[in-house]
Amino acid sequence: MHRRAALILAAGAALSACEPSAAQVFAPGDELMLAYAPKVIHFNPSDEHVDWNHFVALELQTKRTAIGPADRASFGAAVFNNSFGQFSQYLYWGQIYNLKRMGPGTLYAKFTAGLILGYKEPYEDKIPFNNNGVAPVIIPTLGYRIDRMSGEVALLGTAGLLIAVTYNFGPR
Repeated sequence: MHRRAALILAAGAALSACEPSAAQVFAPGDELMLAYAPKVIHFNPSDEHVDWNHFVALELQTKRTAIGPADRASFGAAVFNNSFGQFSQYLYWGQIYNLKRMGPGTLYAKFTAGLILGYKEPYEDKIPFNNNGVAPVIIPTLGYRIDRMSGEVALLGTAGLLIAVTYNFGPR
């Protein structure tokens, strides 16, 4: 009986010394970026293309998961109307590389990879590797940031360019 009580007391003491662990979503230096682009500039415009895409993205930028020479990693989600007016989403992960300090800001490159959802009949063949409205994509982007504001130009494969304005929330 004494042995059992001693084990219970020892276990209780050990557990009370442990701190509860919780996943930390935001770490010091993390930023949330909000992006907006009104439309895509198509390389080969078509009468089927909508005039406005209204691309809106929310992205977490963090140094915690940057790989190799990358300065930050990004995790994001975007909603938009695709070129044919279908409501679509882009869920992605990426890496951001500061390229050069230029004047008051910094030129950077960003590469994201993820899944685009929403290209469905009759436009499912307009995006490569589309399967039931889901397609993997890699999107290279060039940006210029001054303080919390950025301008970005993303290359959307052979479709065109997306020009976005961004704002970063968080410590500077």
